[in-house]
Amino acid sequence: MRQVHLERLASRIRHLILFELNANHDTPELNSPELAVSIYQSYGAMVDAIFAHDASIELAEACADRFLLAEAVSILTEPRGVRTDYHMLRGQWKEQLREALGLTFACLGEFTDYAGDGAELITLHYGTDA
Repeated sequence: MRQVHLERLASRIRHLILFELNANHDTPELNSPELAVSIYQSYGAMVDAIFAHDASIELAEACADRFLLAEAVSILTEPRGVRTDYHMLRGQWKEQLREALGLTFACLGEFTDYAGDGAELITLHYGTDA
């Protein structure tokens, strides 16, 4: 569905900016060790970062439970098409954007916004003059 939506957008937009967790949660099969390891590597580091700050334990638990862990559980338990979160690696996004947006779009910027132990947030900026 992502491919279909991107293809539909291509004729309606001149720029697309993607802000994404650089993680391999889309292609591994449900219940596979590869998916479990990918979730552990990215979400484990983010949970550690939440608890490393001076916030109260209640606030830290709420941040982890309501956002990160809810998303991780969804990815680990719901099949594609049901779950709402799909994170891909930078290279996977670049390939899909190139296929969906066509040759009129070019990568105008590629940034690492945050990189920590096991977690990386990226931005990809694609645009066209057409």
